[in-house]
Amino acid sequence: MAVVAFIIIIPFMHIVSISVSSKEAVTSLSVNIFPKGFNLGAYQEILKQGLFIRSLINTVGLTAVATILSLIVNIMAAYSFSKTFYAKKLIIYAFVICMYFSGGLIPSYILVTKWLHLYNSYLAFILPGLVNVFYIIVLRSQIESIPASLSEAAIIDGANEFQVMFRIVVPAISASIAAIGMFIALAMWNVWFPVMIYSNKRELWTLQYFLRAIVFDKFMEFMPTSTSSVKVVSDAEDINPQNFQMAAIILVALPIVSVYPFVQKYFVKGILAGSVKG
Repeated sequence: MAVVAFIIIIPFMHIVSISVSSKEAVTSLSVNIFPKGFNLGAYQEILKQGLFIRSLINTVGLTAVATILSLIVNIMAAYSFSKTFYAKKLIIYAFVICMYFSGGLIPSYILVTKWLHLYNSYLAFILPGLVNVFYIIVLRSQIESIPASLSEAAIIDGANEFQVMFRIVVPAISASIAAIGMFIALAMWNVWFPVMIYSNKRELWTLQYFLRAIVFDKFMEFMPTSTSSVKVVSDAEDINPQNFQMAAIILVALPIVSVYPFVQKYFVKGILAGSVKG
C-alpha cells in the first residue's frame, strides 16, 4: 500500500517541485520530484493579483450557497418521494430515465440566457445543477429506512411535515447528507465551463476558470470578445510560465485537499447507508 501511495503522490510532488524551482531549472527540464533553486516568485505573483482573490471569493461563495440550496431542494424532494401516493413508482422511474438524457448545450444556453435572463449572473452557475436525481434517490432510500412510527408519533403530537422533516428525518440521515453535501461542494469547487459560456466578465471568474486561463497558456490570446484577452498575471523575468501554471494548480487544489481528509469517512458511510434500500 505504501508503494502504491507513493506512486500516486509522485505527480503531485513533481507539480510542487516545479512551482518552487528556479526559472533556469524549469527551463532546462532538470526538475524531478525535488525542487532546484528554491523560488516562491510564482506564488507571490499570483497571490498579489486581485483577480485571484476575487476568483477565490467567488468560488467559496458559490460553493457554500449552491451546496446549501441543493441539499435543501434534494432533501425536500426525497422526503416527498418517500411518501406513498398515486403513481409513485411511475414518477420515480420517469425521474430515473431522465438521468440518462440531456437536452444538450444549445437548449441549456438558450434557457439560461434568453428565457431566464441570467447571463453574467451567479445564478447561471447554480440553478442548472441544483437538482440531482441520483442524490434524491439515495436520500429517499435512506428516509424510507426510518421507522414510520417516529413520524406518526410526531404528527400525533402536533408536528407538521416541515417539522418532521427537519427535526426527525434530517438528523437521522445526517451521514448521507454530509456525504452528498461534500459531493455537491466538490462539484461546485471545480466549476469552470458554466463560467465560460454564461458570462463574459472577469469579476465572475471562479478559481478553476482562473486556473484554466493560466494552465492553457499564461498569456494566451483569445478572441477579442473573450474575458481572457487580458493577461492573468504580470510579467516576471525570473519566473518561467510553468512556474505560474504549477503554482496556480497548487493554490486552487490546496483548500479542497486540506478539507477532504477530515470528511472522507462520511463519503463511504453516507453512500452505503443510503443504498441499503433501493
